[in-house]
Parts: sequence; structure tokens; C-alpha cells
Amino acid sequence: MANLRTPLFEWHTAHGARVVEFGGWDMPLQYTGIVEEHLAVRRAAGLFDVSHMGKLLLEGAGTSELVNRLSTNDIPAAPGRARYTHLLDERGRILDDVIFTCLGPDRYLCVCNAGPRPRIVEWIHRHLGGQRLTDLTPDFLCLALQGPRAAEVLGRLTAFDLAPLRPFRAAAIPMAPGIAVPPETVGRGAHPALSAPGTMLATRTGYTGEDGFELFPPSSVALPVWEAILRAGGDFGIRPVGLGARDTLRLEKGYLLSGQDFTGSETSLETSSEWLVKWDHTFVGREALLEQKRRGGYRRLVGLKLLDRGVPRHGHRVLAGGREVGLVTSGTLSPSLRIGIALGFLEPESTAAGTGVAVDIRGEARRAEVVMPPFL
Repeated sequence: MANLRTPLFEWHTAHGARVVEFGGWDMPLQYTGIVEEHLAVRRAAGLFDVSHMGKLLLEGAGTSELVNRLSTNDIPAAPGRARYTHLLDERGRILDDVIFTCLGPDRYLCVCNAGPRPRIVEWIHRHLGGQRLTDLTPDFLCLALQGPRAAEVLGRLTAFDLAPLRPFRAAAIPMAPGIAVPPETVGRGAHPALSAPGTMLATRTGYTGEDGFELFPPSSVALPVWEAILRAGGDFGIRPVGLGARDTLRLEKGYLLSGQDFTGSETSLETSSEWLVKWDHTFVGREALLEQKRRGGYRRLVGLKLLDRGVPRHGHRVLAGGREVGLVTSGTLSPSLRIGIALGFLEPESTAAGTGVAVDIRGEARRAEVVMPPFL
């Protein structure tokens, strides 16, 4: 079966993108280089096409209660609020990490990862009690505008005052003439769009640790919106950014990557994500998590900072006293810090911050230290 492609695929290839398969999609890995694109986001602004992300619309009476029953975190019922959370199976294992945005009373957008999307759609369907689930992934883009100057760039394209739109808030923002959303674009079939004609949904969220926005214009206006954002940030040094720099940016902040830092076998406790678990409400997997917390003794995901030269990579062994105590799940040479950094699952006795360990890199034990992310 051929890989899926976003509506901007031809633009990416025409502008020199190196394309790779990711989560069943052909996606740009890099344009001019991972380090250059990474630093553009840290210093000014970068624009990512992450339209492979799943965009699931849940609506109908009782949807607010439904999303809370599915989520480890408390999901707000106030329109314009968004929240990051885990979805677990009955054994407490992470199916995916997602963001729910409340669009209105009993109406939510769930943004999930590309690879798990079919499984998440099927899993949510099993829990519906009269609510409706519509997969809008092909109908809307997801563009991530990230960096310290992201608000200035977006501000040039809308009269909407972005200042009150704080992190994890959402709004339908009117767009500048020339890139207005056509009124006939209202999603697939009779299903409503994510925002009114002439506007597009913007959430102040992201995956880089920088200020920024995730924008959801209809796929029918993919090219004019994408190019308008790049023009608006041209004098700031905005760059189109691929998945390579997205990975190094998120790793510097200690953000998890679906399919790599969790694969369907790990719990929220094992990934050091108990901050996402609100124990005072009922959710799928709660009893299993409570039992694991009671037993203790489970491995945990921690940060690793290399003290020697070297680049840790997925699958490298972590050693303590010459004995294997864990494995690296994500690793890179940090473009900002110029040192090797990694995430990895370690045995509980090796997870305290400051613990000295080593990472086996091509048969050589490189000294490292356990740290609590973020690295930057």
C-alpha cells in the first residue's frame, strides 16, 4: 500500500525536501539541514507541515464526560481550552498521547499521532455511547508555527489579538485577505468544520518548547496559507522545518515520541508522566495504574546527559557498574548544547538525578549522568 501524503507534498519536494516514511506518510525530513532548521526555531521561527497528525472530531450529548473517561488528565469543558493527556488501555498502557481542544459544548477536537490513529479511532468507537466521531485528518492541515517570533509572524496575517491567547488556549482567528477560507469548505460531507468560514482554528500549543501555534486550515487552501506564513516571516528568518529538527527540538525539552519512547507496552508511571494523571476522576486504566503505583519497583524513563563525546541512539545499552540497567529510547547530539542527550528506561535503582552511568556506543562505554528533563 502506498504511503499517505499531505496536500503540501509537491511543495516540499519542489523545495528540496528529503522525504522519509513516517507513521505511514511520506514526510519531509529536512530541507537545508537539521541543525540550521533547529536553530531557526530556537532563534526566530520555523514552520512545520505536520498534517499527518490525526484530527478527530467528537461531538454529541455527553462528549465532555466521554473524553474525561478516556483521559488520564482532566479535560476542560470551557470552549477555547486545550489539554495534553494520555489515553490508556485497561492495563494502564499508553495507547497515545493526545491534545483535546474544547470547541464548544460537548464538541472536542482530538489531535493524535499519525501511526496510532487507526487504533485510536477504533478504540474511541468502542467507548462511544451515542456520541459521534468523525475523522477529519484528510480534510484539514496541521501547521506548526513555532519560535520566539511566531506570534509576530502570525499577527501579520490576522487582525485577531493574539496576546490574550495564552498557552493551551484556542480560537478561530480571521485570516488576511487572499488566504481566506472558502465558505464552501466545511469538512467532509455534512460534518462541520473546525471553525467558521473566513477563519481557521489556532491553538497555542506545540512540540518544540518554544512559543507557537498549531493551525488547522482546510486542506483546500493548503498552499496559499503555507506560503503566506513563510512570506510573513521572511524578514525574521523563518524556515520550513522537517521532522529531523522536530525530533531534536522535542528531545531537548524531554518530550516523548510515540512509537519510540512509548510503544504500547509502557504506562504513564513508567514514562515519568504521573503529572498527567489526575487520580480523583475515573478513567480507563486507572485501577491498573493504582496497582502499579502501590507495588512500585517499576522501570522509569529518565534523561541522560553524556559527559564524554559521543551520540547516543535508540537501542544503545545503558550500563552501571559494567551491568546493563536500561536502554536508550531517543538520543541525539543537541544542536543547542552540543552534547549528547538521550531518554531511556532504567531500572529503578539507577533513576535518581545525578546517578553516574555509561552508554555503550559502538562497544565503547561513554560516561553519562542521569538528569531530569528538560535538557534546555
